[in-house]
Amino acid sequence: MKKILYISLILITLGSCTKIIELDLNDDENLKVVVDAQFSTFPTAHEVKLTQTANYFSGDAPLNLSGAIVTITDGVNVYPFNEVSPGIYQTLPNVAAIPERNYTLNITHDGKTYTAQNYCDSVPELDSLVVEPFIKPGETEIDHYKIRISTQEKPGFGDYYAWKIYVNGTLKTDTITELNSTDDAFFPDGFYFDLFELTRRDDLNSGDTVMVAQHAISKETYDTYFAILMQTAFRGSIFDTPPANVPTNLSEGAVGLFTVTGEARRTVIVP
Repeated sequence: MKKILYISLILITLGSCTKIIELDLNDDENLKVVVDAQFSTFPTAHEVKLTQTANYFSGDAPLNLSGAIVTITDGVNVYPFNEVSPGIYQTLPNVAAIPERNYTLNITHDGKTYTAQNYCDSVPELDSLVVEPFIKPGETEIDHYKIRISTQEKPGFGDYYAWKIYVNGTLKTDTITELNSTDDAFFPDGFYFDLFELTRRDDLNSGDTVMVAQHAISKETYDTYFAILMQTAFRGSIFDTPPANVPTNLSEGAVGLFTVTGEARRTVIVP
């Protein structure tokens, strides 16, 4: 009888602990500017994408933000961005960052200015790139292709890297979950990666052009990538971290990321 009484008291206590929690679901008065800005040492037309978050209950796609003034500067040089389509801003062709400089992104839109800073680290060269077909024992058809690279890890610790893969000019690793990234904490100092297997792909064909871009990224960029993975791909177990906002280096309440990287590329034709 006492056990039944104790259980009843517990249930009454739990039932009386109801609390209404007000969640900020991004109503119209709290919409945020979203920035995807990338700048590197590879000469090209670099791009900044500007959007605005949509109301949580609307089901609308994010709004592309037109009419912004966008520049990047290292304190000496200023690189203006021109709007090439709604919300898409690009530099002139063959613009490139200079390694070992700090860069500041400035965005002015609707009377408000957003800024972010990031450091451009130097990047090791990609000495070689090999795409190698793999056939399972006893079979005749290619199962997948191994993408291998050779590169020299920089001396000293505290370096961070990311690799992007393009096939026939199209970026295939266009999400954080597909992007290969790492720090050098577990590498021997100055280790040489001789035909290291970077990844495997089963969507390649003979004659395809594969390009690998090796990026030296900042710790801030790497930490943001890791935080995104912790809130998305690395979930589903009892060890999940509590939900949290992903860090950003944008000011004035904007979200997203401004990255500046050293970049080295190498291209090969699939045999």
